[in-house]
Formats: sequence, C-alpha cells, structure tokens
Amino acid sequence: MGSSNSKRNKKQKYISSSTHVKQSKSTRLSSTMYELICLGVGKGATAVYNNKTSSSFAIRNKTNGECVLIIDMGLGSLYSFQQYFPPNTRIKNVYISHNHTDHSGELPVYIANEAPKVTDSSSKLKIFSHKDVLQRLQQHRCHELYSATIDYFKNVCWMPCEENQMISLDENGSLCLKVARSQHNELCYGFVLYCQNKPILSFSGDSGFNQNFFHFLYTAPVILVDGRDKGTYEHAGFDEIFNFHQSSPVKDSQTVYVYHYGLENEAPSFQISAIKAIRPGDIVSLSTLQDGQD
Repeated sequence: MGSSNSKRNKKQKYISSSTHVKQSKSTRLSSTMYELICLGVGKGATAVYNNKTSSSFAIRNKTNGECVLIIDMGLGSLYSFQQYFPPNTRIKNVYISHNHTDHSGELPVYIANEAPKVTDSSSKLKIFSHKDVLQRLQQHRCHELYSATIDYFKNVCWMPCEENQMISLDENGSLCLKVARSQHNELCYGFVLYCQNKPILSFSGDSGFNQNFFHFLYTAPVILVDGRDKGTYEHAGFDEIFNFHQSSPVKDSQTVYVYHYGLENEAPSFQISAIKAIRPGDIVSLSTLQDGQD
C-alpha cells in the first residue's frame, strides 16, 4: 500500500512539473442526448490475471436508455456492459479498434449469441472498423465461427471505415464516425464521433504519442486517450499526454480522460482538472463545442 502511494505521488509531481501555459480558447458546451459509460480500463493482461475488465466503453442515449455504440469488446466487456443496461438491451453498433484480445476478444462470442436473435435486415449486427482491421477480424478473430453449424455471418453487417471519410451509425445520419490510424505495432484506428456534424467524442484506441494523431483527437470536447506510466512506441506516457495538452491551443471546455492504465493503483493523478483518469462506472455527458459569445 505504502509503495503504491509513493509511486503515485512521484508520478503526479513529475507530470505537473511543466510550467508552459496553454493558450485557451473561450468556448461553451451544448449538451446532446448521449453519454459515455466507462466499462473498463484494463491493460492487455488485466482481465486474465486480475479479473478486471479490459478497456471498453458504451455510449447510451439518455432519452430512451438504448446503447447506440460499444467501443471495443475485450475480455470482460460484455459482463460489465450488463451492469449498466437493463437485461436484453441490444447493442446496436460495435466499434473495434484493432485485433488484440483485450480489444476484440469477445467479438466472436457476441456474434454467436446475438446473431441468431436477429429477426430482420434492419436489426442485423453492425461491426465498424477500418476496412483492413475488419479483414483481420473476419479471418482471424472470428475464425472459430466458420466451423459452426449455423451461418452467423448472414446476420452481421461489416461496416468498413476509410480514413477522412464519415460513416453513419444510424439511418438518419445524426451520428457519424471518422477514423484515423494510431501509432501501434498492430494495425489500429481511433476515431472522432460526430453528432449532427459536430464532434462530441474522440477515442485513441491503442497509441503511442504521435503529434498529428493527437491533433486529430483534439477536435472533440471529450478525449479518450490510451496512457501508461512510462510511454513507449505503442502507448503514450502520462507525461507526454500532459505536455501536449499544456503546449497546445486547446479549448477551455475540452477534457482529456486517460484510460488503459490497468488497475486502480496504476491510475494517474494530474494537477489540472482538464486531464484525469477515467474509472470503470464513470459516466460522462457528451456535448458539442461552440465558440464563446461575449
């Protein structure tokens, strides 16, 4: 216990050592009907060795309680999902960032259980990802389903995403995704989610610090960033996240939520309120950014 606290205190002091003052832009937030639920923040082995949910999120419609999107589906995600939604809640859309077990491990289980329940073409399961990631998911992650006696895939819509192109999550186009490649050894893509053509959320997937990619993420008011105590090519360091935020002309209504750090005692502490660790069960209202008015 004592050593963990000591480690966190040193981390906080180190992260907050920068004296660069960011240039804030005056903005205000306009609320939407959507909210983000954190299902888990686990690292690659956290679910296996510590029984804590892999990093994953759900977006809920506050008006009717529906789940409009689940973001990644690693080990423990579906069980955690059931803690925040009524029984038999249908997952309308799934986004998978890449083909690592802690991000897509439960995808074949989800398909095998939910595809037989589909009653018509409008209720087919929709799996969103970059087109090259989708190919890996179909050929490798879901390979076990091809030997089944049931054709699960007839009730699955694979939704290929292209960089710099919007793809709609719903029939009326009110929610759309735009993907961008992250910095990770396994092919991985993050996204910005738009509501009525305005960004409301960005998600890094797994990514080391990459300035261009971070600028892409910083177009949204709520920013989900993969972070670790010590940065590597594949995972951004807490200090890199902090320093980028402090040196960028960010808007004063933007908040960065760091995830994928692992266990509770590995959560980072920041001395500015604009960056914080998100924890399982946290709920964040999603809004659009609007320029401030005098």
